[in-house]
Amino acid sequence: MKKILALILAGVMLFAFAACGGNDEKNQTEAPEVTTEAPVEETTAAPVEETTAAPVEETTAAPAGETTAAADATTAAGETTTAKPEETTKAAGLNSTDAKEVVEYYNAALAKSKNSKCVQKMTLVDGSLTGDGAVGAIVRILEPAAKSALEKNSNERDNLPGQPDKYPLTAADVKSAKATSSNGVTTIEIQLKDQVDGPDGDGDNGGPVARGVGTLGSIENALNEMGATLESGRETVKLTYNNAYIKVKVDEKTGKITSGTWHQMTNIFIGEAKAKLGITATLKNFKGQVEFVVTM
Repeated sequence: MKKILALILAGVMLFAFAACGGNDEKNQTEAPEVTTEAPVEETTAAPVEETTAAPVEETTAAPAGETTAAADATTAAGETTTAKPEETTKAAGLNSTDAKEVVEYYNAALAKSKNSKCVQKMTLVDGSLTGDGAVGAIVRILEPAAKSALEKNSNERDNLPGQPDKYPLTAADVKSAKATSSNGVTTIEIQLKDQVDGPDGDGDNGGPVARGVGTLGSIENALNEMGATLESGRETVKLTYNNAYIKVKVDEKTGKITSGTWHQMTNIFIGEAKAKLGITATLKNFKGQVEFVVTM
């Protein structure tokens, strides 16, 4: 009996020991699970959020703005640099037979050179003074006096023919025009259309010859140049200007005219009038021709 009780007690004690041992193992296993979860959450969350967000936003925004501004500045500079060669091209020489282009080039050069010294000369063409009947013989006798009067009016002047700012030459004024560029010099050749005036002409803007070379204007001016005066018969007067041309050389660096010739022939006709040319006489079908030239 005692043995049976002893065995029972021993079995109870063993079971109790086993139960305690099982609880210890269970407690030891659950504790590490809590420790493991906490570090993982704290360590992972903090670095990822802080490190990724800040550098990406700050580094990308600033350089992009600066680079665009620099590109804009470069573009603007490029536009300025491109414009200068265009200006240089426009100021260079010209090769053309287009009347509009040549006349515009000439007007620009004349505007820069307007106040330049030159010499004008008026010459009575030999044998050009004629008239019907006895008047013709008288006029021919007085021809030397007319020549002398014209020579006195041949002199230096401080401006070139034409008024490009006020009365510019136009493409409609020319028969032909040509520009040739060579060795830094552009040569301009312009042949002007003829011009016919009555007794009251405009010497500056009366027609193509007036705008390009200049004319005598009224018949009084024409006769005064020859030392004559008109007393009656103005309505029978006709002045014709022909063989008018302009030949100039333009320095392509400065755009200025360096030399040139402006030429026209003035043809005077008086149907019937009373005039004084040394003596008073009635002129009938009177004719005379004066060459006008300006050289630089």
